[in-house]
Amino acid sequence: MNSSLLLGALISSLLFSNSLLSADQTTLDKGKRLYLSNCIQCHNKDPNLKGSLGPEMVDAPLSVMTSKVMTGAYPAVLPAGFVPKRKSKAMKKIPKLQNDIPAIYEWVQSMKKKK
Repeated sequence: MNSSLLLGALISSLLFSNSLLSADQTTLDKGKRLYLSNCIQCHNKDPNLKGSLGPEMVDAPLSVMTSKVMTGAYPAVLPAGFVPKRKSKAMKKIPKLQNDIPAIYEWVQSMKKKK
């Protein structure tokens, strides 16, 4: 392989890996912005801590978060090992966030404190 082809392949690889990093950071930034503008009215600014009405969120699986955001309720069948932190039914559904739930979930997970 000649050196210009090798250099081109290396540059392409670096650009591709940087674009993946940017996409991931973009998702995290979007998730944080959405969380701070939609969730902290009830949940804590730090998703590791309970809020005024809502529980800490870092242990909620994506399926639970999706159900709570879309319907205001827990899914009929909870994921194995998941136990709701609160029994209240104060969660209001926010269906406008349907397409953004994965970004919010990713940001919340990125904030999970190591034990």
